[in-house]
Amino acid sequence: MKTINRKFALCLMIFLLCAAAAEAKPRLAVRTFDNKAQRGADAPASAITEMMTTELFNSGLFSLMEREKLDYVADEIRLGQSGLMDPDTAPEVGKVKGAQYSMTGAITLYFYNASAGVVPIPGLGGVGAASNTAYVTLDIRVIDNSTGEIVYAAAEQGASNQTMGGLVTKYGGFASGKFGGLLAAATRKSVMKHVESMKRVDWE
Repeated sequence: MKTINRKFALCLMIFLLCAAAAEAKPRLAVRTFDNKAQRGADAPASAITEMMTTELFNSGLFSLMEREKLDYVADEIRLGQSGLMDPDTAPEVGKVKGAQYSMTGAITLYFYNASAGVVPIPGLGGVGAASNTAYVTLDIRVIDNSTGEIVYAAAEQGASNQTMGGLVTKYGGFASGKFGGLLAAATRKSVMKHVESMKRVDWE
């Protein structure tokens, strides 16, 4: 019996420590990024914001507060107040936690560059090679909501390269690849650079 009680006490202590650690995380709201890229493809600001939110969640740095989709929360509260929902499980008004910090961002570069060359081969056409590189720069700021002070500001660039080779005949060429995948890979590199930089910030 004593062994069982000790195990229970140990499990309870671990649970309380984990709960305290989770509560100690700074609360962050991520706002939808602005597309300020002047050249290249049209940057999907909403998708890039979602990528940043996901990677921040995976990092465990913050307790993330949903702000852009609070309409869903409001719908649940209104449904609870309508009497159609079990009052024991209905969400309560005034329980949405405030964010200590807000993240804003701008996509300042969202660009890919394609280059190709052909070495002629008599009678065949030639051997070709293409190099495709995508560049993405994210300018991120984190603001202390209580003071308005900027506590993090950085611009990080990600790049992704794909080199392809193939036979170029006199009747056609070779595929240049899908730039969307390259841009996504470059975006994630930029996002991860920011996440790693934020790990070095004192959020107290």
